[in-house]
Parts: sequence; C-alpha cells; structure tokens
Amino acid sequence: MNYASLPEDTYRAAHFRDPHVGHVDGCPWQGEEPAADDGSQADAASVKDREAKRKLHDFINEFDGRSKSKVDGGVPGTPDSDPEARQRDGQRGVAKGNSFSDRNRTSSFERLVEYYRNAHKDLNTKEFFALRLKVTGEGDMPLVSFFPQVAKAVPDSPNRVIHGGARLEPRKDNGFMFWFMDRIDGKGVYLRVTNKEMEEYRFRGFFNDTLAQEDADYFRVFGLGRVVLAESKKSYRLEVGDLNQLTLFAVKKKQPAPSA
Repeated sequence: MNYASLPEDTYRAAHFRDPHVGHVDGCPWQGEEPAADDGSQADAASVKDREAKRKLHDFINEFDGRSKSKVDGGVPGTPDSDPEARQRDGQRGVAKGNSFSDRNRTSSFERLVEYYRNAHKDLNTKEFFALRLKVTGEGDMPLVSFFPQVAKAVPDSPNRVIHGGARLEPRKDNGFMFWFMDRIDGKGVYLRVTNKEMEEYRFRGFFNDTLAQEDADYFRVFGLGRVVLAESKKSYRLEVGDLNQLTLFAVKKKQPAPSA
C-alpha cells in the first residue's frame, strides 16, 4: 500500500502497491480498503460526490444535528474546543484504533458550516452541487438541500441550515435581533435571541465579539432550525432551538480601490 502520505494529505484513493501484501501494524488506512467488486456500479451521484470531495482538504459525509444543551456544547467558531466532541468527531488526524472514516462524521455544527463555506469557495458550481450529506434521522441528500438560503427556505419544514445576509437591529441589552435581507412570500424574516438565552449561554462572548465589529457592513447568519410564521402573521421567524447551532460572520465593508 502507498504509505508515503497520511490520508488527509492525499486525494488518491487508498490502494495497495502489491495486492498480496496487507497493512503494516498501525497503518492509518487500515480498514479503509475498497470492498471487493461485486459487479455492481456505484450510482452516478455517488461517483460525482466522491470526485468533488477528493479536491477538498477536509470533508464531511455524515452529520448528526440533534440538539445539545445550551451550556454544554463547543465554542462557536472553534470546533476543536470541546475535548469530548473532538475525540468523537476525530477531526484531525487518525487516532490509533479508530477508522479513518470517523473523521468524516461529525456533530459539530461549526465544522459543518466551515466545510460548506470552503467547498463553496474551492469547487466549481458543478462540483459543489454534486456534494451529498447523510443527515442522522433523515438519510442522504444533496448538501445544498440541507443549506437553503432564506429566500428558498420552506416554512415549517424539518430542521435545515438556513443562511443569508442580515442587518443587526440596535442592541439594548444582551440579546440581539436580525432582519434578513431576503424575504419569504413577500414577508420579512427575522432572528431574535433573547436576553435570557444570552445570559444562559456559556459562550456568549463569541456573539458579542462578532456583533461589536463596527466596520461590518452586514452579517452572514447560519442557523440550524426552521422558519415559522410569526404570531403577527406579518413576518417569519427563524427558530433555532440551540445557540450552539447558530453562527455569525461579520462581512466587512468593501474598501475603495486605490487611485492610480
């Protein structure tokens, strides 16, 4: 087998130089060799998915998005901060005795969003739309289907990573409120995090630091939840049950090009 590179450093599928010689003890590829050909062909979608993922430094095959406690999760923006989550997800390298494929399953919302954003940046449109994701409790689906933009979010649908640009309302206390730039059925869409939710959230400093960036033109919001009709019936609300499944990015104002 090709032992020159670790799995995370190569895009080539695992292969033996001599098929009659097996793995050495402790090989990080152990257990990852292709299954014997049973004469069946992988479907076209799976092939395109694998081809696209080979071009990425890190990718995710399966996501478990079941909600955790508001106070027990990892720090937003730093998916490696929770030692138990890091061990469970196997995010970096290959631990002895663990299958390499463990790296490609995660319950870290931050890592999932990072994967989506990097894939959108690094792949062409055709490759990006070929990516697929297995979601615990739902099954396999296109990655883009799990990440609908606000304007394409379906009210009262199962939880999805709904995202879009949003404007921050003036803050009075610890809580905050966004109005998204996109609309649904002509109605505005907002996200509100209450004072109580922020006070109970262990890692509220992440949100405060992001929202305090005065040079931000607007914010990019990613929230795992669903869109519901507000009580007034005049707008929609993005309902996120766990602040560990919400992340924000400040989008800086564009700097004018230097004069010649």
